[in-house]
Amino acid sequence: MTDSSNENKAKGELLTFLTFQKEDAEQAMNFYVSLFDNSKVIDIERWGPGMPSKEGTIKYATFQLNGSLYMCSDSPPIHEWDFTPAVSNFVNCSDEAELESLFDRLAENGTVLMPLNNYGFSQKFGFVTDQFGVSWQLNLK
Repeated sequence: MTDSSNENKAKGELLTFLTFQKEDAEQAMNFYVSLFDNSKVIDIERWGPGMPSKEGTIKYATFQLNGSLYMCSDSPPIHEWDFTPAVSNFVNCSDEAELESLFDRLAENGTVLMPLNNYGFSQKFGFVTDQFGVSWQLNLK
């Protein structure tokens, strides 16, 4: 599943970077890739023996979610900060079935910040923080 090319490391390219602190970066990445079409793991670099994090966890990984590039890692130091809903992934869903499926899967073992509803700015909208602490705004176009 790794791609050794440097196409995902272009100079000046912008990617969303997710820092995980519970050694669950790979689990989260694989979960997200399973949710969206046109998604895949592009490259994984793992922590090795004698390195500052648990051997085999993710040092850096690049993955694609519906065409958008992301990076993630299992952070060796535990920081005082973590993910916040103030920065979230916004997903325009093509139909109600997609919206409800994504909402249900992301909300499982997570926190619903705004249940699916019509809030006046969208036909149907929901806001969740998933089981890994990453926030998602789901919108029906």
